[in-house]
Formats: sequence, C-alpha cells, structure tokens
Amino acid sequence: MPEMNFEGTATWKSGTECDLSVKGKHIATVSPPPSFGGKEGFCVPEEIFAAALASCMNTLFLLIAKNSQLGLKNLATKAEVKMNVEGMEKLIFTDVHFVMEVRLENDTEHDRKKATTVYGMAQKICPLRQSWGENVPISFELNFV
Repeated sequence: MPEMNFEGTATWKSGTECDLSVKGKHIATVSPPPSFGGKEGFCVPEEIFAAALASCMNTLFLLIAKNSQLGLKNLATKAEVKMNVEGMEKLIFTDVHFVMEVRLENDTEHDRKKATTVYGMAQKICPLRQSWGENVPISFELNFV
C-alpha cells in the first residue's frame, strides 16, 4: 500500500485562538488551556487530537468488524490523553487510554467473543501504538452496552 499523507491547517485568529481546517473546511476554533494563557470555553488542541485518535480506533474496529461479519448497533470510543508539562520547553504525552463501547446486533456469547477478537486486532494495528511503541503507554478497554 502506498504512503498516505494527511494535512490540517491552523490559522491564527486572534489572541491565542486558531482556526483549524481540513481540506479548506473549518472544523473548530481552538485555544490553549487557560493555564497557558488561552481562553476559557474553547477546545484545546489536545482535545482535538484525542478525538481524532478515538475516531481512528473506531475506523479500525469498523473495518475489521465488517470483514468479520460482526453486526453492530452502536460504537463509541473515548480517548483519554495525558500530558506531562515540565515548563514550556518540555511537553510530553505520557499516556493514552481508549474506552470503547460496543452494542452488538446479536448480543450473544459468540458475537461478544468475535467483538473481543476484532478489538484485539484493532489494538495490534493501531498506528499510534505502532508509531510510538512502548515509549508512551497505550491502554485499551472494551465495554459491551
């Protein structure tokens, strides 16, 4: 498969706010946390990053579930991203935790096992895990709802 390239743009708006756009479409206005001089009430860039990671896990799960003929009623993933702040010169991501909630079309023991297998495969091929390796702990949690 060829290399894939992705782009997003942040355009300074005013103060500490930036407009984020993808493919020329505005998706959000962000500001750093108030502790870094940002304004209250805006998403912070790290929240957008967390939402994108959650979307990535959903996509992986959906693709594998489709190939495995696993019927879904609902799928929601939350990504919790932790950052260690050691002054402006050192900001590092220290932990990522995914919590996925799956509602199956047929909530049987067989389909739950299949969903658990699909989830394991999604974890294994997660680009974040493959890129960061063990440098940043990445954990996963699957809940059936």
